[in-house]
Amino acid sequence: MEPSASRQAKDHVFVDMFNQPKYCLELFNALHPEAMDITEADIENISISHVIVDKPYNDLGFTVRGRLLVLVEAQSSWSYNILIRLLLYFADSLLGIIKDHEEWDVHNHAKLPLPVPEFYVIYTGDKKNVPQVISLKEDYFMNSTVPLDLKARVISTEGTGDIIGQYIIYTHVFDQQVRQHGYTRKAAEETVRICKDRGALKEYLEAHEKEVINSMIMLFEQEESVKRYGKRKLNEGKLSAYAEMVFDGTLTVEKAASKLNMTVEQFKEAVEALKVTA
Repeated sequence: MEPSASRQAKDHVFVDMFNQPKYCLELFNALHPEAMDITEADIENISISHVIVDKPYNDLGFTVRGRLLVLVEAQSSWSYNILIRLLLYFADSLLGIIKDHEEWDVHNHAKLPLPVPEFYVIYTGDKKNVPQVISLKEDYFMNSTVPLDLKARVISTEGTGDIIGQYIIYTHVFDQQVRQHGYTRKAAEETVRICKDRGALKEYLEAHEKEVINSMIMLFEQEESVKRYGKRKLNEGKLSAYAEMVFDGTLTVEKAASKLNMTVEQFKEAVEALKVTA
């Protein structure tokens, strides 16, 4: 099942913003405030293929000076399955790094100079008291004897102190505006306005305001189109079923029309139209 327009709109900002060197550096500085000498040139984004997890993505991978591999995923619904996805992303990233270094030989006796991995989850949902750290061994397998572990730090607090807290504010404001105004231009414009007023992603939103709003509206329109299509197909299914029952004599045309809140004439016209479009 495809994610909702709400999730896709938030994912768009996450992926677009943090794939830009300036904001990726801000993300790294939020994760490592002690690292004062890292520049944009030290950070290299890595692509994470989605052959294994074939879904629209909201994850990010990058290396820092080739020594540190950082994998980050944002999610609005809480699930420990994020640990499985991070494990698959890590394996996929290692394969890509190894392929990029033709001189590396995994069959050689020498240890490969692999970057040290770090894993993060940016949680933007409503669940309270989420753990600060989740562990594959402890939380997923519930077995300390499992010879494999992956730990991820969970970040869920909104605030304007760094770009992660600002992104969480953006997602919360977005959800509030969609609940209040529905999938409308008003919701998109108010989300951007409120975030800028609160100092959340202000620089990014000012530079990409038109793009962000237009992408939201496009996704909203797609969502409504899918809903309308689904409702039409549902109604066509009901109409077809009742028409079949009238045809085989198990239901009168009057009762069939009544069940669909139609007059007999409307029912007959709808059945004829269904035959034409079938």
